[in-house]
Formats: sequence, C-alpha cells, structure tokens
Amino acid sequence: MMGPMPIKNIEGIMGKTAKKIKYIDGNLPERLGELLAKADESDLKILIALMMAADENGVVDESFSVSGALGLERTEVAAAIKFWRGAGFIETAGATDKAPKADTAKKTDTPIKKEDDKKKSGEVATAHRDGALETSHDMDGYRSAELADILEQRQVSYEFIEEAQRVFGKTFNSYDTGIVVSLVDRLGFEEAAVLSILAYMTRIGKRGLRYTEKVAMGFYDDGYTTAKEVEAHIAAIERSKETVYKVKQLFGATNRELSKSEKSMFEKWTMKLDYDIDVIRIAYDITIDVKHEPIPKYTGAILENWYNLGLRTADEVRAHESSKKESRDAKSKSESTDKSYDIDDFFDAALKRTFDDLK
Repeated sequence: MMGPMPIKNIEGIMGKTAKKIKYIDGNLPERLGELLAKADESDLKILIALMMAADENGVVDESFSVSGALGLERTEVAAAIKFWRGAGFIETAGATDKAPKADTAKKTDTPIKKEDDKKKSGEVATAHRDGALETSHDMDGYRSAELADILEQRQVSYEFIEEAQRVFGKTFNSYDTGIVVSLVDRLGFEEAAVLSILAYMTRIGKRGLRYTEKVAMGFYDDGYTTAKEVEAHIAAIERSKETVYKVKQLFGATNRELSKSEKSMFEKWTMKLDYDIDVIRIAYDITIDVKHEPIPKYTGAILENWYNLGLRTADEVRAHESSKKESRDAKSKSESTDKSYDIDDFFDAALKRTFDDLK
C-alpha cells in the first residue's frame, strides 16, 4: 500500500505549506473509532478525495480542486482539513517527504516555528479567510495543556466557556472547548460574538459544534467578528428567511422547495438589495399588471432598477411610481407632437431591455 502522502497547496485551501496524510498504510490510530464518530460525511469524502488524487509518489497536484471535485463549499473543505489536521491524519510535510528519497537529497524546508516564536515575530495565527487556511501548521486541535494555558492567561475567559455551554445546552468536552476557544483565539471573534452565533444555531435547531464552526467561518469570511457585526448579520439572515417565505407565498410556491436559481434570486432581493415584502409586493403587482402572470425574473428586473435609482422603502417606491403615472397622464393630455423619450420612457425601455436579456 502507498506510504505517507505529501500534499501540495490545493487552491489555497490547505495552506501554503505542503502536507502529508498519514495512516494510509494500515497503521491506524488508536482513537480511530472516536475520530470516525466525530467526522461527518463531508469530512470523509474530502479525506478520500485527497487520497485518490495522489500520484504514484503520493503527491497531489496543485491544480486539483477539492471543492470543485466534490461540489462542496470552500469553507466546508477548509473546516474538514482543520478537523483532519487536529485528528493527526494530516500534518505538515518535511523536505524529505517532497524530495527524492536518497541520501544526497537536499533538505530545503524552513523549520516550523514554535507558537511562542510566532507570537514574538508578530505572525498572525488566524486560521481562515475566503475559504483558505492562512496558516497551516498551527491549525491542529488544542492539546489539554494548551487549552489550560489559554484560559489561565485569560486569553479566553472561563466565564465565556461556562456561558457558551449554558447557551448551547451542552457540557463541553476538551474537543468542544477547543472549537469555541479557536473562534476567539485564532479567528479573532469577540467572545460575545461567539455566544450570539451559538444562540442563533440553537434557535434554528443546529446543535452540532462542527457545523457551528463552519457557519462561524462563513461569518469570518464576510468580515463579521465583533458582537455588533455578528448580531446585525444574524438579524439580517433571520429577516431574509421570513421575507423569503412571504415571497414564496406571493408566487404560490409554499407547497414545494425552491429551485436553486429561485432561492438565489429571492435571497438577493432580501439580503443584497435588502427589500422588505412591501417593496417586493409592489414589484409583483406591476409584474401582474404588465405580464398578466407571476414572472420572478421580471419582478427582479423591477427591483434592480429601483435599487439603482436609490429607492429603498415602499414609500419611496410608491412616490416614484405615482410621479411616473402623473407624468404619463399629463403627456397623454398634451397636444404636443414631440415624440422624444422623457425620463420615464427611458426607465420603462431600460426595464424591458433588462428583462429581455434575462430570458
């Protein structure tokens, strides 16, 4: 069977330092049962994909995309890589792993810095940004002594751990504690921000800390790490979910799952454009008046135009549409023979072109 597998950088997901996968030659860890119980389906798929992607020398080409091959989010791949590194399945590869196995092979790897050396040099120990591990060798799970040291030095407070357990309704073991500590110690979340994420996951019935960690990484990717930022983003997500349900009712889709394109479209209206149901209903009514049937893409084109015009509330939209109607009514009564477009004509023509492009 193939020996230890050196891993090169894979789309930045595995960090900038080469890795190797251990335990593929029949030498299994004593904690195998415990580790497999903690691993989810994605974790196992990713580990198998890396093993299968290796060449005869055990090296995975840099062009190989784990997320592309499996159709998984980059944040999910990053979280799985961290899990397997913490479990000891993946470790930093030394020069001898990458060079020909001969006595004359040159060792060119720079020795891995100890954590204290990294802190003195000012290197950042955060783990993840835009789906990639920014550092690699410091992403293993915490050892008990490390956790104790972090808590003793008040880098993360005991009160935070106690409150996190209360909020999550679970007594943490050392692995669980390591996850919530890493969000503060390595990713730089405020303790109150992590508590808000834990409370949110509890509300939506997602009680797994591994999944919570993945969600937190998504927040980190989007730049939300303070309590104020996290709470505002969670509030926006919850508003969006409520509004999307109302949009489903509007379009008669409550008895079925939304398609991927519908879900993306509705979430764009409620998250990116930040429109409430009142604004969306006005656009829907216009769609019915013009097209005589509910066409989400046409409704979306109307909303995009309003957003580009700086219209944000239902009152602003109504005032705009009322002004357009008055302008059209005045024009129809005019005896002028001027056929040139006014601003409203241009808006309507642009809307029609936008919708035609979406077909």
